[in-house]
Amino acid sequence: MTAAVDGLAPGDVLAVRTGGVAASLIRFGAAIEGEPDLDNHVAVVHHVTAGVTWCIEGRPGGVGWADAEKYLASRWTVTNALQPKTPVQRTQVTAAMVLALGTPYDWAAIADDALTALRLPELWGERWDSQVPAHVVCSSLAAWGYGKAGLARPAAHDGPRTTPADWTQFDLMHAWA
Repeated sequence: MTAAVDGLAPGDVLAVRTGGVAASLIRFGAAIEGEPDLDNHVAVVHHVTAGVTWCIEGRPGGVGWADAEKYLASRWTVTNALQPKTPVQRTQVTAAMVLALGTPYDWAAIADDALTALRLPELWGERWDSQVPAHVVCSSLAAWGYGKAGLARPAAHDGPRTTPADWTQFDLMHAWA
């Protein structure tokens, strides 16, 4: 981990490793792209209540709340806790995450990531405006929230195409500096 779990605060990003076939395929795609393949999912810390760290994450059922206990216990978890953020920026990130609750999963982005990793041409394009995105994946949700707060975020891909590997590399390299 790049920072002690105790150093986490609202608005920090967790790049995490989960299990299952889809998780393995996401990490495999990152490896094909020559990107870090440590993690396959991203969650944003929102608050701590009664010792439970709560995150907001994009997932197949839509953007929702997650207890971060298993993420924080994993040796694979990488954070950007060391990235400087003002209290106002932290509030902006967490407020953006709350606005996105219920946003559907971006299956088109998942398919596009797979096509890109396999070096196939891009089939569609999407750009974000100032509104809440119509659909997201976990890593693009975090990128959108950071953009709303004016914070540095991974730049390897445009916002809607931000991958967990982008966040892992951003965190490990302290790319916000």
